[in-house]
Amino acid sequence: MHGREGITLLDFISFDRKRLGRDLLLGVALILPSLVFIYGGIIASSLLVYGNPDALQIYGPLPLLPALYGVLIFPLVWGITEQTTYNGYLLPRFQVLSGSTGFAVAVVAFSWSFQHAVMPLTFNPHFMLYRLLAPIAHSTFITLVYLRVRRILPLATAHWLMDGVSAFIGILWPLLR
Repeated sequence: MHGREGITLLDFISFDRKRLGRDLLLGVALILPSLVFIYGGIIASSLLVYGNPDALQIYGPLPLLPALYGVLIFPLVWGITEQTTYNGYLLPRFQVLSGSTGFAVAVVAFSWSFQHAVMPLTFNPHFMLYRLLAPIAHSTFITLVYLRVRRILPLATAHWLMDGVSAFIGILWPLLR
């Protein structure tokens, strides 16, 4: 089904069966540099907001069925959704509307980071500031990677695997011990 702009979700993802193996490998290869930016942002944000580098735990205990959903389904859906929304849809449009790649990257990175400030919504100003600042480095990095490769699948793959492992460690692993 085509949207108002005449493109489909698969157009955003740029799925190409011939490139599937390379896209998946690139996704795996992006994990290590992504983790550098993610943990660098977490440590810097923790230091700035709380005065210490210890990251806050955002996961809480869940019953087994929601924990399985949180590890197996949610990261897959969220990886595709975030990458498609921010990089596939918003970034190119902000580039065209503003005429500036730098402005587009800044708007997308900030918007993406702001999303994390309200998830989970706590109304705790320190926690919300921490959650806003922590992802900025990674959001900027992955947006710049998208500008280079113009393919969502590798980015969504890395996102899915990292979120899945993170959820496994924080949610499911405690239930299995």
